[in-house]
Amino acid sequence: MTLQVLVQRSARATAASRGAPRCLVPAAKRSTFSSSSPSARVAANVGRDTPLHVVPRAERRAARQAAAKHSTDSLEHKVVRTSSLPARVSFALLAGGISGSILWHFVLDEQLKRRIRETLGATFLGDVYVFVSKKVEETVKPFTDPSRQKLLPDWPIPQVPADTPPVPVLVVDLEDTLVHSEWSRKHGWRHAKRPGVDEFLETLCQYYEIVIFSQNYGAEEIVQKLDPKQCALHVLSRDATRYLNGAHVKDLGNLNRDLRQVVILDDDPEAYQLQPGNAIPVKPFTDGRDRDDHELRNLIPFLKALASERVPDFRQVIGEFRDDDGVVRDLAAKYSARVHQLEMQKEQQKKKGFGGFVRGRLSHHPAAQTGGVAAGGFSSGSRL
Repeated sequence: MTLQVLVQRSARATAASRGAPRCLVPAAKRSTFSSSSPSARVAANVGRDTPLHVVPRAERRAARQAAAKHSTDSLEHKVVRTSSLPARVSFALLAGGISGSILWHFVLDEQLKRRIRETLGATFLGDVYVFVSKKVEETVKPFTDPSRQKLLPDWPIPQVPADTPPVPVLVVDLEDTLVHSEWSRKHGWRHAKRPGVDEFLETLCQYYEIVIFSQNYGAEEIVQKLDPKQCALHVLSRDATRYLNGAHVKDLGNLNRDLRQVVILDDDPEAYQLQPGNAIPVKPFTDGRDRDDHELRNLIPFLKALASERVPDFRQVIGEFRDDDGVVRDLAAKYSARVHQLEMQKEQQKKKGFGGFVRGRLSHHPAAQTGGVAAGGFSSGSRL
């Protein structure tokens, strides 16, 4: 067979394949798709002569409403069993126990708890009460007690030389004592410094280990802007407080310092209810636009004299400024009045001459003054 014959046969086969289209359906099944079948005729007429059946909107809405009503009626006849009686009783006991524990620990005061314990006595109910109360205290203790036993590190702290002797501790409240905070939708949180804050901190950091104590979280960020020179050596927040009688109390007993050498400045009496003898109440600073406030500046002379005179127990000196009801009021003004009184006495002694001065010395025997007028007032019998 020659090459010419092969080429002619290939050309004829190609022409035949182009003229007859290929069918993907096998020949055995082609009869089922004949044009004479009803399905084929309907499919051929769709979109041409047979219009689509469109359901009106009102009928569709009525059908949906009927279906929804039928489903609601069927649910009404169903009985849904949510829980059994023992489960409901257990849940009620659990909820009652939690509510009672919260009421007992956070609402009732210590005196009422003591009276309940004494009333029940050594009975079965008394034993149950003691057992339950201990369990409740153990459960809520992580949420009410300070986060650590020692709020301050042991002395000497890393910020001072190792041979530095212990210095007095000045605990200062943050909110409404050093700053006043306000929130608005437009500006968010804004903090106004109390007049005299810089002078107060820079002066007293030479005499005290200053601790800024806040009842809220986030005090570190505020103190960084308030005290850029880091006059305050420590900053404590809410996690260092003790929740007692519905208030976050600043327990000075956890400071890891001698309470005789600790003084706290705060505008909230509940904050120092555990150690009221160490407290000097201050007027709250509630108006950030008030630039005539001199509360902090007026306290500087008294606090300087208190620290420089090495008073054995600060609580005794502070107690001498209490009123008849046991509350310290206007301490700075009372201290200034006593200083002025001592100065007047010195002037009168000078005017008496040498003889009067000698007689006064022999009759009164005042203690030697080593630190000025304030020093004599603290070290002698007639303290300021």
